[in-house]
Amino acid sequence: MSPTGPTPHITIRRLMLAAFSLVAIAASACSGESSTGATDTGLVSATPTSALPATATATAISPTATSAPTATASSPAARALQSPSVDELAERALAHVRVLSEDLPPRVSGTDGELTAASYIADELRSYGYEVELQDFIARIRPRNGNHLEITGSVPSSITTNIFSGSGEGEATGPLIFVGLGRESDLPDFSLAGTVALVERGQIPFETKATNVFGAGAEGMVVFNNVAGIFEGTLGDEEFDRPAVTISRAEGQALVTSLRTGAVNVRLRLVTEERTSQNVVASMPARQSTSGDAARAVVVIGGHYDAVPGSPGANDNATGTATILVLAEELASADLPFDLRVIGFGSEELGLLGSAAYIDSLDDVERSRIAAMLNYDALGAGTLEIGGHFRLSGRALEVAVEIGETAVPGIAPPGSSSDHASFSDAGIPSMFFFGSDFSMIHTPQDAIDAVNPELMGQAAAITLNGLLDGIAE
Repeated sequence: MSPTGPTPHITIRRLMLAAFSLVAIAASACSGESSTGATDTGLVSATPTSALPATATATAISPTATSAPTATASSPAARALQSPSVDELAERALAHVRVLSEDLPPRVSGTDGELTAASYIADELRSYGYEVELQDFIARIRPRNGNHLEITGSVPSSITTNIFSGSGEGEATGPLIFVGLGRESDLPDFSLAGTVALVERGQIPFETKATNVFGAGAEGMVVFNNVAGIFEGTLGDEEFDRPAVTISRAEGQALVTSLRTGAVNVRLRLVTEERTSQNVVASMPARQSTSGDAARAVVVIGGHYDAVPGSPGANDNATGTATILVLAEELASADLPFDLRVIGFGSEELGLLGSAAYIDSLDDVERSRIAAMLNYDALGAGTLEIGGHFRLSGRALEVAVEIGETAVPGIAPPGSSSDHASFSDAGIPSMFFFGSDFSMIHTPQDAIDAVNPELMGQAAAITLNGLLDGIAE
């Protein structure tokens, strides 16, 4: 979740400016991939490791905590029926997290499970009194690591693969041919056209292996490890037009053994798919404004609701979705001077597709009406961090101090992002709330038992108890 602008400069009335120079900011990617270091080119053989994203840490300037913030006289929470405590807000949000991460099917981008989650969110928002629509868009889903190699035959089976960086797309079907290390001297005298080359890792770069086997006519390339486990690899600067994947040493050796006793036919398929995804867009008109519809400012509160394959997605991002639902319920009865949009974005995990589609659906006048976008993502672990537009994030940190909650300025490293970035790229002031610990996201361990609900309560309380005051001015 990386903001597109510079590191926010924070001004907080109740703290000395010098105190913020002591804050250490570190964060990990919400949408990014784990990395173990330099990308493997095939020149160095090492036992592969699988590293979780680093846990971000930050030194908080912590006022005395309280679980019952008091709304200011002019805040939306004060104009509602009551101002819930952080604990109550957190408890209500956690109930939504449970539904999204346990009761509903997996929310993988562009799937029926994502649509089921969208329907749940839409029903909740309608029950609060919002006008709700599902905004469909096409999600182009590029292949990810998975079971892309199939052994065909009377009893088909699949093999787990990792996709080479620089691999092309396509479907290669035919006999598997073992070509050793893939050196020119290892290639057979006959053409490899209509075959898939099985190659052992080692001695020469993967790019050279691919050049050799594809030059000999192979339709696809499968490289097996020379140490235990599977690995990530790159084909260098070359962009090939045919599929290339890696498999584990055990799978590769088993295939070599099978080839000694007969033919092995395979299908290697890496194809971008187009699927329908959707945003959930809820609208509530201003109650205070005397301006016409076209002149009123709009504030967007949003977060993505999809998840990556194989993960319950409790922290990333059932927590953000749950927080915007709690906020929507509270703000439904508030006398707001601006039009409110509450949006659950689809297919964020594929590259911010939902928020980009929403921005693309607006004309210049509609975009100019948006005074601010508040994004809520991965609010399940660590310390509450607030980043983005300096004025918005600065005010949010002020409110945290005013209501006695702990929050620190936050940024994320390059190469990661979240839905606020689509708005920021369009010139719209945007900010985001997130937790500092991403160690479980994008894993099967991202379950509700690992979620600390307090961060959701804190983010909601900060929003309700002063952040929205004057936000559209």
